[in-house]
Amino acid sequence: MQKHEFRSDWDIIIVGAGLAGINMAYRVQNQLPHCRYLVIESKSTVGGTWDTFHYPGLRADSDIYTYSYTWFPWNQKTKHPDRESVSRYLAAAASSFRLGNNILFNHKLHSAHWSSSLRQWELVCHHYKAPPSAVGLRTKFLIFCTGIFDHNEARPAEIAGLNSFAGPVIHPQFWPDDLDYSGKHILLIGSGATAMTLLPDLAHTAGSVTLVQRSPGYLLTLPERRHRKNGSWHWVHHLKWVLWMIVLKQFFQLCHWFPGLIKRICVFWARWQLPAHVPVDPHFIPAYNPWEQRPNVCFGWDMFRALKGGRALIETGHIANVDRHGLRLQSGKYLQGDIIVTATGLKLQFAGGVRILVDEIEIDLGERLAWNGAMVQDIPNVGFVAGYAHTSWTLGADMRAQLICRVIREMEKNGVPAMVPRFNGNVQAIAQRPVWLKSSYILAQEQCLPRVGRDGPWKARNTYLTDYLFGRYSRRVLEGLECV
Repeated sequence: MQKHEFRSDWDIIIVGAGLAGINMAYRVQNQLPHCRYLVIESKSTVGGTWDTFHYPGLRADSDIYTYSYTWFPWNQKTKHPDRESVSRYLAAAASSFRLGNNILFNHKLHSAHWSSSLRQWELVCHHYKAPPSAVGLRTKFLIFCTGIFDHNEARPAEIAGLNSFAGPVIHPQFWPDDLDYSGKHILLIGSGATAMTLLPDLAHTAGSVTLVQRSPGYLLTLPERRHRKNGSWHWVHHLKWVLWMIVLKQFFQLCHWFPGLIKRICVFWARWQLPAHVPVDPHFIPAYNPWEQRPNVCFGWDMFRALKGGRALIETGHIANVDRHGLRLQSGKYLQGDIIVTATGLKLQFAGGVRILVDEIEIDLGERLAWNGAMVQDIPNVGFVAGYAHTSWTLGADMRAQLICRVIREMEKNGVPAMVPRFNGNVQAIAQRPVWLKSSYILAQEQCLPRVGRDGPWKARNTYLTDYLFGRYSRRVLEGLECV
């Protein structure tokens, strides 16, 4: 690989051109029009996760109104965001505001070095087009819009004997485009959103699909209707956006206030839709309260239609082991299959796995506190954009983006070249889990994510209205930040 040379100083560099990165670029272009900005994207097109994942049935488990941008209403025919419609939507959003002119494609950020003497970030990017080379960039402010999942490596499924299986073992994150599963018997392991979207789609072609879940999750259903474009009536989109945001927030609150009642309603709803040969117990009665894990969403009752059709089956229990031809549950029941799909969760990764150094000292993000969910303790002039866990990802990503723009405006107003979050106490004494969801793959890997505190600028921010008011109008927006 050729040696890099630093070039082109920028005011702001954004890492990632996915859902969060496109939104961040728009906010910078709109709220900081005087700033020279650049977006670094490792792929050849926008989309992020929606360009990486290709498994059958892939779609977002959110409504289109809060999942789409407030500044660019949903313009696709479908009312449920599947991979193709989201990809087209993101490309249209970027094209409409000419954001693509500021995107550097096929460049993956490898390391970021902060120099206190220069008050700048020096970035090393790998460009893999022939000939491979390393490209150096400088910027005053760096913003990561890389999400919290590893796009290059899947989380391995820890199942005894899995390597002995004679057929293909597929992780949905790296679904082979040439996989022929027509007429095959598929064992689909998992109970999360990925498994619930895969099952109905696979059942159309496969001989049978057996969902093998260790424990069931909550399954909510939404009717499937075509989306009517609002044309120039943006107020219709905004009204529906507000209504959906209220509904999602109130449902979340009800789950915490009356978990027993909501659980009974969800179980009753599942029992009413299930075919007679599929018992609700144990397949649809979770062992945890609503919203301790993110509920699954079934669009148009496709999950229940697949079960009624007979080509989709469901088994609940712990897996004892896998052999050449199938798997055995701890109950003793044996399930034979031609293909195993492990939809058991993704690998967590913060800041895209980039090495972050401050004056030659590498920073361990998992040992630091998050400042208002948008910056990290002891790292100057860096924003981190992630979404909400309990509502649409876009809502949280947009709030982080607007807060970061506010910080940059305040820095310019006060003539401050750099600001860094500082916490002078004992981090471990106040540190709490960064994500309160109890999904097993999150509990096993959350140590790579920055911690949150109990109060002040270190507490978690996950309510859209209060976050909006804080980022837009609060006079204490710079609390916890120190000039350097």
